[in-house]
Amino acid sequence: EKISLLTSLITIWLLTVFNPVDAILDDSHQDGFDPTLAIGIHVAVSSVTIEGDALVESESGKVVSSIQGNYRYTVKNGKIKQKNKVLTFNVVILQPKLGILQVNGHIFRGAIKLVVKKGKLTVINILPIEEYVRGVINREALPHWPLEAKKTQAILARTFAVYQKIHHPRSKLYDLAPSVIDQVYGGLEREDVTSNQAVNQTKGLVIIKNNMPAKIYFHSTCGGRTASAAEVWGREVSYLQPVKCPYCKNSSLYRWKRSYGRSVIAKRLKKAGYSVGKIKKISVQRGRHRVKFVVVNSKKIPVNKFRAAVGYTAIWSNDFSVSLRRGKISFSGKGAGHGVGVCQYGMAGMAKKGKSYKQILRYYLKGIELRRLY
Repeated sequence: EKISLLTSLITIWLLTVFNPVDAILDDSHQDGFDPTLAIGIHVAVSSVTIEGDALVESESGKVVSSIQGNYRYTVKNGKIKQKNKVLTFNVVILQPKLGILQVNGHIFRGAIKLVVKKGKLTVINILPIEEYVRGVINREALPHWPLEAKKTQAILARTFAVYQKIHHPRSKLYDLAPSVIDQVYGGLEREDVTSNQAVNQTKGLVIIKNNMPAKIYFHSTCGGRTASAAEVWGREVSYLQPVKCPYCKNSSLYRWKRSYGRSVIAKRLKKAGYSVGKIKKISVQRGRHRVKFVVVNSKKIPVNKFRAAVGYTAIWSNDFSVSLRRGKISFSGKGAGHGVGVCQYGMAGMAKKGKSYKQILRYYLKGIELRRLY
Protein backbone atom coordinates (compact mmCIF):
# COMPACT_ATOMS: atom_id res chain seq x y z
CA GLU A 1 0.00 0.00 0.00
CA LYS A 2 2.88 2.36 0.80
CA ILE A 3 4.43 1.69 -2.61
CA SER A 4 1.08 2.26 -4.31
CA LEU A 5 0.54 5.56 -2.47
CA LEU A 6 4.07 6.73 -3.23
CA THR A 7 3.61 5.88 -6.90
CA SER A 8 0.33 7.84 -6.99
CA LEU A 9 1.93 10.88 -5.35
CA ILE A 10 4.84 10.83 -7.79
CA THR A 11 2.41 10.55 -10.71
CA ILE A 12 0.38 13.53 -9.49
CA TRP A 13 3.58 15.55 -9.01
CA LEU A 14 4.81 14.71 -12.51
CA LEU A 15 1.48 15.71 -14.04
CA THR A 16 1.64 19.00 -12.17
CA VAL A 17 5.23 19.85 -13.04
CA PHE A 18 5.55 18.49 -16.57
CA ASN A 19 3.44 18.83 -19.68
CA PRO A 20 2.34 15.18 -20.21
CA VAL A 21 2.55 15.53 -23.98
CA ASP A 22 6.10 16.83 -23.77
CA ALA A 23 7.01 14.08 -21.31
CA ILE A 24 5.89 11.18 -23.50
CA LEU A 25 7.72 12.57 -26.51
CA ASP A 26 10.96 13.51 -24.76
CA ASP A 27 13.44 10.76 -25.63
CA SER A 28 15.73 11.90 -22.80
CA HIS A 29 13.26 10.22 -20.42
CA GLN A 30 13.51 6.48 -20.03
CA ASP A 31 9.86 6.14 -21.02
CA GLY A 32 10.08 8.70 -23.83
CA PHE A 33 7.78 8.24 -26.80
CA ASP A 34 9.31 6.51 -29.81
CA PRO A 35 7.62 7.87 -32.98
CA THR A 36 7.70 4.51 -34.75
CA LEU A 37 4.95 1.93 -35.09
CA ALA A 38 4.80 -1.83 -35.33
CA ILE A 39 1.95 -3.06 -37.55
CA GLY A 40 0.95 -6.74 -37.45
CA ILE A 41 0.42 -7.24 -41.18
CA HIS A 42 0.21 -11.06 -41.00
CA VAL A 43 -0.45 -13.00 -37.80
CA ALA A 44 0.09 -16.74 -37.22
CA VAL A 45 0.79 -17.70 -40.84
CA SER A 46 2.66 -20.77 -42.10
CA SER A 47 4.77 -18.86 -44.61
CA VAL A 48 5.44 -15.46 -46.10
CA THR A 49 7.19 -14.35 -49.27
CA ILE A 50 9.42 -11.29 -49.09
CA GLU A 51 11.08 -9.67 -52.08
CA GLY A 52 13.73 -6.97 -52.09
CA ASP A 53 17.30 -6.10 -51.21
CA ALA A 54 17.83 -6.24 -47.46
CA LEU A 55 20.07 -7.19 -44.58
CA VAL A 56 18.68 -9.78 -42.19
CA GLU A 57 19.48 -8.95 -38.57
CA SER A 58 18.99 -10.62 -35.20
CA GLU A 59 17.14 -8.73 -32.47
CA SER A 60 20.47 -7.45 -31.19
CA GLY A 61 21.23 -5.87 -34.57
CA LYS A 62 23.81 -8.43 -35.73
CA VAL A 63 23.68 -9.16 -39.47
CA VAL A 64 22.97 -12.88 -39.85
CA SER A 65 22.02 -13.07 -43.53
CA SER A 66 20.87 -11.02 -46.49
CA ILE A 67 18.39 -11.25 -49.33
CA GLN A 68 18.37 -9.99 -52.89
CA GLY A 69 15.33 -11.10 -54.79
CA ASN A 70 12.40 -13.28 -53.79
CA TYR A 71 12.59 -15.36 -50.58
CA ARG A 72 10.06 -17.60 -48.85
CA TYR A 73 10.12 -17.78 -45.07
CA THR A 74 8.73 -20.68 -43.05
CA VAL A 75 9.26 -22.23 -39.61
CA LYS A 76 11.32 -25.33 -38.88
CA ASN A 77 11.86 -26.66 -35.35
CA GLY A 78 10.87 -23.31 -33.87
CA LYS A 79 13.40 -21.39 -35.97
CA ILE A 80 12.98 -19.21 -39.04
CA LYS A 81 13.77 -20.89 -42.34
CA GLN A 82 14.88 -18.62 -45.20
CA LYS A 83 14.46 -20.52 -48.46
CA ASN A 84 16.55 -23.66 -47.79
CA LYS A 85 18.58 -22.14 -44.97
CA VAL A 86 17.49 -22.52 -41.35
CA LEU A 87 18.48 -19.44 -39.34
CA THR A 88 19.33 -20.04 -35.69
CA PHE A 89 16.83 -17.43 -34.53
CA ASN A 90 13.11 -17.23 -33.81
CA VAL A 91 13.12 -13.46 -34.44
CA VAL A 92 14.77 -11.62 -37.34
CA ILE A 93 14.45 -8.14 -38.79
CA LEU A 94 14.83 -7.39 -42.49
CA GLN A 95 16.32 -3.93 -43.00
CA PRO A 96 15.71 -2.77 -46.59
CA LYS A 97 18.64 -1.13 -48.37
CA LEU A 98 16.29 0.90 -50.58
CA GLY A 99 13.66 1.70 -47.93
CA ILE A 100 10.96 -0.67 -49.18
CA LEU A 101 10.19 -4.39 -49.26
CA GLN A 102 7.47 -6.43 -50.93
CA VAL A 103 5.54 -8.78 -48.63
CA ASN A 104 3.20 -11.30 -50.28
CA GLY A 105 2.99 -9.01 -53.29
CA HIS A 106 2.35 -5.77 -51.40
CA ILE A 107 4.94 -3.01 -51.02
CA PHE A 108 5.76 -1.61 -47.57
CA ARG A 109 8.02 1.15 -46.36
CA GLY A 110 10.28 0.40 -43.40
CA ALA A 111 11.61 -2.81 -41.87
CA ILE A 112 9.92 -6.21 -41.66
CA LYS A 113 10.18 -8.22 -38.46
CA LEU A 114 9.49 -11.97 -38.40
CA VAL A 115 8.60 -13.62 -35.10
CA VAL A 116 7.98 -17.31 -34.47
CA LYS A 117 5.14 -17.94 -32.04
CA LYS A 118 3.61 -21.37 -31.46
CA GLY A 119 5.12 -22.69 -34.66
CA LYS A 120 3.71 -19.91 -36.84
CA LEU A 121 5.07 -16.65 -38.22
CA THR A 122 3.89 -13.20 -37.27
CA VAL A 123 4.97 -10.56 -39.78
CA ILE A 124 5.39 -7.03 -38.45
CA ASN A 125 6.03 -3.83 -40.39
CA ILE A 126 8.16 -1.39 -38.37
CA LEU A 127 8.21 2.19 -39.64
CA PRO A 128 7.95 5.85 -38.57
CA ILE A 129 4.45 7.13 -37.78
CA GLU A 130 4.56 9.57 -40.71
CA GLU A 131 5.28 6.72 -43.14
CA TYR A 132 2.40 4.74 -41.65
CA VAL A 133 0.01 7.66 -42.10
CA ARG A 134 0.96 7.82 -45.79
CA GLY A 135 -0.29 4.25 -46.14
CA VAL A 136 -3.59 4.95 -44.36
CA ILE A 137 -5.01 8.11 -45.92
CA ASN A 138 -6.26 6.82 -49.28
CA ARG A 139 -7.71 3.70 -47.68
CA GLU A 140 -9.69 5.68 -45.12
CA ALA A 141 -10.49 8.58 -47.47
CA LEU A 142 -11.18 8.62 -51.22
CA PRO A 143 -8.22 9.55 -53.45
CA HIS A 144 -10.14 12.33 -55.25
CA TRP A 145 -11.13 14.18 -52.06
CA PRO A 146 -9.73 17.71 -51.58
CA LEU A 147 -6.36 18.26 -49.92
CA GLU A 148 -7.90 19.77 -46.76
CA ALA A 149 -9.99 16.62 -46.27
CA LYS A 150 -6.86 14.49 -46.63
CA LYS A 151 -5.06 16.72 -44.13
CA THR A 152 -7.94 16.11 -41.74
CA GLN A 153 -7.64 12.36 -42.29
CA ALA A 154 -3.87 12.50 -41.79
CA ILE A 155 -4.31 14.15 -38.38
CA LEU A 156 -7.03 11.69 -37.40
CA ALA A 157 -4.89 8.72 -38.46
CA ARG A 158 -1.82 10.06 -36.67
CA THR A 159 -3.73 10.82 -33.48
CA PHE A 160 -5.34 7.38 -33.49
CA ALA A 161 -1.95 5.71 -33.93
CA VAL A 162 -0.28 7.74 -31.17
CA TYR A 163 -3.13 7.10 -28.75
CA GLN A 164 -3.23 3.36 -29.44
CA LYS A 165 0.53 2.98 -29.16
CA ILE A 166 0.55 4.73 -25.77
CA HIS A 167 -2.63 3.35 -24.23
CA HIS A 168 -3.88 0.27 -26.09
CA PRO A 169 -1.29 -1.57 -28.21
CA ARG A 170 -2.96 -4.42 -30.05
CA SER A 171 -0.58 -7.05 -28.63
CA LYS A 172 2.83 -7.48 -27.01
CA LEU A 173 4.33 -7.87 -30.48
CA TYR A 174 2.76 -4.96 -32.36
CA ASP A 175 0.86 -1.71 -31.86
CA LEU A 176 -1.82 -1.85 -34.55
CA ALA A 177 -3.62 -4.21 -36.89
CA PRO A 178 -3.82 -3.20 -40.58
CA SER A 179 -7.61 -3.60 -40.88
CA VAL A 180 -10.80 -1.85 -39.77
CA ILE A 181 -10.09 -3.27 -36.29
CA ASP A 182 -7.76 -0.28 -36.05
CA GLN A 183 -7.22 1.58 -39.34
CA VAL A 184 -7.07 0.21 -42.86
CA TYR A 185 -3.39 0.16 -43.83
CA GLY A 186 -2.00 -1.22 -47.04
CA GLY A 187 1.55 0.03 -47.30
CA LEU A 188 2.88 2.16 -50.13
CA GLU A 189 0.55 1.16 -52.96
CA ARG A 190 -2.31 3.61 -52.38
CA GLU A 191 -0.15 6.68 -51.85
CA ASP A 192 -0.46 9.59 -54.27
CA VAL A 193 0.71 13.20 -54.57
CA THR A 194 -2.07 14.76 -52.49
CA SER A 195 -1.94 12.12 -49.74
CA ASN A 196 1.78 12.71 -49.34
CA GLN A 197 1.23 16.47 -49.38
CA ALA A 198 -1.35 16.05 -46.63
CA VAL A 199 1.13 14.14 -44.48
CA ASN A 200 4.01 16.53 -45.13
CA GLN A 201 1.93 19.65 -44.43
CA THR A 202 0.56 18.32 -41.13
CA LYS A 203 3.71 16.55 -39.92
CA GLY A 204 3.52 15.73 -36.22
CA LEU A 205 0.11 17.35 -35.67
CA VAL A 206 -2.20 15.47 -33.33
CA ILE A 207 -5.50 16.18 -31.59
CA ILE A 208 -5.08 17.01 -27.91
CA LYS A 209 -7.66 16.97 -25.12
CA ASN A 210 -6.83 17.47 -21.45
CA ASN A 211 -3.19 17.86 -22.42
CA MET A 212 -2.92 14.34 -23.88
CA PRO A 213 -3.47 12.79 -27.34
CA ALA A 214 -7.22 12.29 -27.64
CA LYS A 215 -9.03 9.04 -28.31
CA ILE A 216 -10.72 9.98 -31.55
CA TYR A 217 -13.41 8.37 -33.68
CA PHE A 218 -14.50 8.79 -37.27
CA HIS A 219 -16.98 7.11 -39.57
CA SER A 220 -17.97 7.13 -43.23
CA THR A 221 -21.30 9.00 -43.30
CA CYS A 222 -23.40 10.42 -40.48
CA GLY A 223 -26.54 10.91 -42.59
CA GLY A 224 -27.20 14.48 -41.41
CA ARG A 225 -26.26 14.42 -37.73
CA THR A 226 -23.38 12.87 -35.83
CA ALA A 227 -23.97 10.96 -32.59
CA SER A 228 -22.64 11.41 -29.09
CA ALA A 229 -20.44 8.77 -27.47
CA ALA A 230 -23.00 8.63 -24.66
CA GLU A 231 -25.82 7.61 -26.98
CA VAL A 232 -23.86 5.00 -28.95
CA TRP A 233 -21.61 3.52 -26.25
CA GLY A 234 -23.15 4.74 -23.01
CA ARG A 235 -20.24 6.91 -21.89
CA GLU A 236 -20.02 10.68 -21.92
CA VAL A 237 -17.04 12.20 -23.74
CA SER A 238 -16.91 15.99 -23.77
CA TYR A 239 -15.57 16.40 -27.32
CA LEU A 240 -17.77 13.67 -28.88
CA GLN A 241 -21.10 15.48 -29.00
CA PRO A 242 -23.73 15.43 -31.78
CA VAL A 243 -23.57 18.12 -34.46
CA LYS A 244 -25.73 18.75 -37.50
CA CYS A 245 -23.94 17.81 -40.69
CA PRO A 246 -25.32 19.03 -44.01
CA TYR A 247 -22.07 18.13 -45.77
CA CYS A 248 -22.25 14.35 -46.42
CA LYS A 249 -25.10 14.23 -48.95
CA ASN A 250 -22.73 13.07 -51.73
CA SER A 251 -22.28 9.72 -49.99
CA SER A 252 -24.07 6.82 -51.66
CA LEU A 253 -25.07 5.74 -48.14
CA TYR A 254 -26.51 9.08 -47.06
CA ARG A 255 -29.84 7.23 -47.38
CA TRP A 256 -30.11 3.49 -47.94
CA LYS A 257 -32.62 0.63 -48.07
CA ARG A 258 -32.07 -3.10 -47.71
CA SER A 259 -34.57 -5.99 -47.67
CA TYR A 260 -34.11 -9.60 -46.53
CA GLY A 261 -36.29 -12.64 -46.07
CA ARG A 262 -37.21 -12.99 -42.41
CA SER A 263 -35.67 -16.47 -42.35
CA VAL A 264 -32.32 -14.95 -43.39
CA ILE A 265 -32.38 -12.53 -40.45
CA ALA A 266 -33.51 -15.28 -38.06
CA LYS A 267 -30.62 -17.54 -39.13
CA ARG A 268 -28.05 -14.80 -38.70
CA LEU A 269 -29.39 -13.93 -35.26
CA LYS A 270 -29.39 -17.59 -34.22
CA LYS A 271 -25.78 -17.98 -35.32
CA ALA A 272 -24.91 -15.02 -33.07
CA GLY A 273 -26.71 -16.60 -30.10
CA TYR A 274 -30.17 -15.02 -30.42
CA SER A 275 -32.74 -17.75 -31.02
CA VAL A 276 -35.87 -15.81 -31.95
CA GLY A 277 -37.72 -18.47 -33.92
CA LYS A 278 -39.92 -17.39 -36.80
CA ILE A 279 -39.94 -13.59 -36.88
CA LYS A 280 -43.48 -12.30 -36.50
CA LYS A 281 -42.70 -8.83 -35.16
CA ILE A 282 -39.72 -6.53 -35.44
CA SER A 283 -39.37 -2.92 -34.33
CA VAL A 284 -36.79 -0.45 -33.03
CA GLN A 285 -36.47 1.55 -29.82
CA ARG A 286 -34.69 4.84 -30.36
CA GLY A 287 -32.56 7.00 -28.12
CA ARG A 288 -32.41 10.74 -28.65
CA HIS A 289 -31.35 10.45 -32.29
CA ARG A 290 -30.41 6.86 -33.07
CA VAL A 291 -31.61 3.31 -32.50
CA LYS A 292 -30.72 1.79 -29.12
CA PHE A 293 -32.49 -1.57 -29.35
CA VAL A 294 -34.03 -3.80 -31.99
CA VAL A 295 -36.99 -5.81 -30.65
CA VAL A 296 -37.46 -9.12 -32.48
CA ASN A 297 -40.66 -10.85 -31.39
CA SER A 298 -40.24 -10.26 -27.65
CA LYS A 299 -36.42 -10.29 -27.57
CA LYS A 300 -34.69 -6.94 -27.04
CA ILE A 301 -31.28 -6.79 -28.75
CA PRO A 302 -28.82 -3.86 -28.37
CA VAL A 303 -28.42 -2.23 -31.77
CA ASN A 304 -24.65 -2.69 -31.92
CA LYS A 305 -25.04 -6.43 -31.30
CA PHE A 306 -27.88 -6.64 -33.80
CA ARG A 307 -25.73 -5.01 -36.49
CA ALA A 308 -22.83 -7.32 -35.68
CA ALA A 309 -25.10 -10.35 -35.97
CA VAL A 310 -26.93 -9.37 -39.14
CA GLY A 311 -23.90 -7.75 -40.82
CA TYR A 312 -22.46 -4.27 -40.87
CA THR A 313 -22.92 -4.08 -44.65
CA ALA A 314 -26.51 -5.26 -44.28
CA ILE A 315 -27.38 -2.68 -41.62
CA TRP A 316 -25.04 0.18 -42.52
CA SER A 317 -25.62 2.37 -39.46
CA ASN A 318 -27.45 2.60 -36.14
CA ASP A 319 -29.97 5.11 -37.53
CA PHE A 320 -32.73 3.19 -39.31
CA SER A 321 -36.37 2.14 -39.31
CA VAL A 322 -37.65 -1.38 -39.95
CA SER A 323 -40.82 -2.97 -41.32
CA LEU A 324 -42.08 -6.53 -41.88
CA ARG A 325 -44.36 -7.16 -44.87
CA ARG A 326 -45.12 -10.37 -46.79
CA GLY A 327 -42.23 -12.23 -45.20
CA LYS A 328 -39.70 -9.50 -46.07
CA ILE A 329 -37.91 -7.38 -43.49
CA SER A 330 -37.01 -3.96 -44.87
CA PHE A 331 -34.53 -1.55 -43.33
CA SER A 332 -34.42 2.14 -44.28
CA GLY A 333 -31.45 3.98 -42.87
CA LYS A 334 -29.24 7.04 -42.77
CA GLY A 335 -25.47 7.04 -43.04
CA ALA A 336 -22.79 4.40 -42.53
CA GLY A 337 -20.87 3.58 -39.37
CA HIS A 338 -21.34 4.32 -35.70
CA GLY A 339 -21.84 8.07 -36.27
CA VAL A 340 -19.48 9.27 -33.52
CA GLY A 341 -16.83 11.92 -34.11
CA VAL A 342 -15.77 13.06 -37.57
CA CYS A 343 -17.98 12.29 -40.56
CA GLN A 344 -15.58 11.47 -43.40
CA TYR A 345 -17.93 12.32 -46.27
CA GLY A 346 -18.81 15.40 -44.23
CA MET A 347 -15.18 16.48 -43.98
CA ALA A 348 -14.87 16.08 -47.77
CA GLY A 349 -18.00 18.20 -48.24
CA MET A 350 -16.66 20.89 -45.90
CA ALA A 351 -13.31 20.89 -47.73
CA LYS A 352 -15.09 21.36 -51.06
CA LYS A 353 -16.76 24.43 -49.58
CA GLY A 354 -13.37 25.91 -48.73
CA LYS A 355 -13.08 24.93 -45.05
CA SER A 356 -9.61 24.24 -43.65
CA TYR A 357 -8.62 21.11 -41.74
CA LYS A 358 -8.60 23.15 -38.53
CA GLN A 359 -12.18 24.33 -39.13
CA ILE A 360 -13.29 20.80 -40.00
CA LEU A 361 -11.80 19.18 -36.90
CA ARG A 362 -13.10 21.87 -34.55
CA TYR A 363 -16.57 21.58 -36.07
CA TYR A 364 -16.88 17.87 -35.33
CA LEU A 365 -14.74 17.64 -32.17
CA LYS A 366 -15.64 20.26 -29.59
CA GLY A 367 -12.99 21.87 -27.42
CA ILE A 368 -9.97 20.06 -28.85
CA GLU A 369 -6.50 21.49 -29.51
CA LEU A 370 -4.12 20.77 -32.35
CA ARG A 371 -0.49 20.43 -31.33
CA ARG A 372 2.65 19.51 -33.21
CA LEU A 373 4.37 16.80 -31.20
CA TYR A 374 7.51 16.35 -33.29
